[in-house]
Amino acid sequence: MSGNAFKVAIVGAGPGGLSAGARAAETKTTHILLEASSGIAKTISSFQKGKHVMAEPSVLPTRAAVTFDAGTRESVLDSWEKGINQHKVNIEFKANVTNILQTPKGFELSIADGRTITADNVVLGIGMQGNVRKLGTEGEDLEFVQYQLDDPDEYIDETIVVVGAGDAAIENALALAGHNEVYILNRRDEFARAKEGNLNAIMGAIEKGTLSCIYNANAVKVTSLPQGSEKNRLDFKIKTKEEEIDLKCDRIIGRLGALPPRKFLESVGIEFTSDDPTAVPIVSPSYESNIPGLYVIGALAGYPLIKQCLNQGYEVIESMSGRDVEPADEALLWDKFRNVSGIKSVDEGIGLVRDSIPLFQSLSPLQLREFLLDSDIRSPNAGDKLIEHNDYTNTFFSILQGTVMVKIKPSDSEPSLELGVGKFVGEMSLISGRRRSTSVYAGTDSVVIETPRRSMNKLINSNDSVKRTIDEAFMIRAIKMHL
Repeated sequence: MSGNAFKVAIVGAGPGGLSAGARAAETKTTHILLEASSGIAKTISSFQKGKHVMAEPSVLPTRAAVTFDAGTRESVLDSWEKGINQHKVNIEFKANVTNILQTPKGFELSIADGRTITADNVVLGIGMQGNVRKLGTEGEDLEFVQYQLDDPDEYIDETIVVVGAGDAAIENALALAGHNEVYILNRRDEFARAKEGNLNAIMGAIEKGTLSCIYNANAVKVTSLPQGSEKNRLDFKIKTKEEEIDLKCDRIIGRLGALPPRKFLESVGIEFTSDDPTAVPIVSPSYESNIPGLYVIGALAGYPLIKQCLNQGYEVIESMSGRDVEPADEALLWDKFRNVSGIKSVDEGIGLVRDSIPLFQSLSPLQLREFLLDSDIRSPNAGDKLIEHNDYTNTFFSILQGTVMVKIKPSDSEPSLELGVGKFVGEMSLISGRRRSTSVYAGTDSVVIETPRRSMNKLINSNDSVKRTIDEAFMIRAIKMHL
């Protein structure tokens, strides 16, 4: 110990922070857990009442000193409250950290009430809840334009537009549809980021007419309607590929995700993976940032799922205490890498993917781990068919080792194009959703990463660099095929 008040100061009482605090208490590590709000897990507390909280990915084991099982918002929060009380976690509420200063002896954390707390290490698990994405249009802050829904039963007989295509937007729209006229605005032509259960539910509701969906839609402007002269409160101007729409409504609920609190993090000295607004901080496999002793976990590090956050909270305390700890997903990822030539560990495999495939170089190692959990790493025999022309399959292939051969025209007797390490195929079907436009075969010593379309779309929607690269490749290949 350096003589500081605490071995570790944990900032943010979300799943990752709670897990870190409970593990610190369990191992008798001097700690303090600082939460800016008046209760734990602000993001989950803001879910709509009765929301079912999923425990995904199902294949990932959970290890934490607080328990977690799928259930309602209320049951999950109650379980965590009991866990931190049982372990006697040293937690302070309404303790908003305004600055973190690195000193020769550790860190000084400034609290909004004027206090200073000293610690050897700092764990940041503040999430992104305070940096909500808004509509990005004139009128985005008008009355009756909101970015959260607590109790859907508060709204009856209204015309409500939910903007977004993720799980939160879908769940809000479905909960409101029973006693309101509901539209859901989707910027794309599908719900690529939604969990499978939510995807099935929203598509079923649209098919039955329980609610309406406007696809390929962008918000243009929101204006208030004069009271008494109109039935509704707001005029929502929307532009789609085909038309411009003036949608009269009573309420707009934006569920568009959030951006990292980059200004605060950069003021502390934390570096990011790129200049993209969606980029995440650079962290090591043990979650340490470029500042020794300052760790970043949870959604802020690019790992938004509750299971992942809980595991990281546990692992970061083990790591900073000098105890060897293997990530919870290590065995699952090693099963994918074990047949890749020259790879002796998961970390080597992650490094190979980042170094070999430019498309993924903007991702942090933590983001890549999550991405690869959804993917398969295949070592096909030379000549094996990966993609069949005119087929409805829509997985995406990245070339990690060796080559693949592309037969552009079905009438060609042999493949006419060879693609090597770092290239990818499948973006035409990925973006258009149409049948395969070419046939693709494995070349010599080929190792490919095969990723489901939904997982690729999730990555595209969350990473501007990946989206630009794939969009450019799509346009170039579309032009070449036309010519």
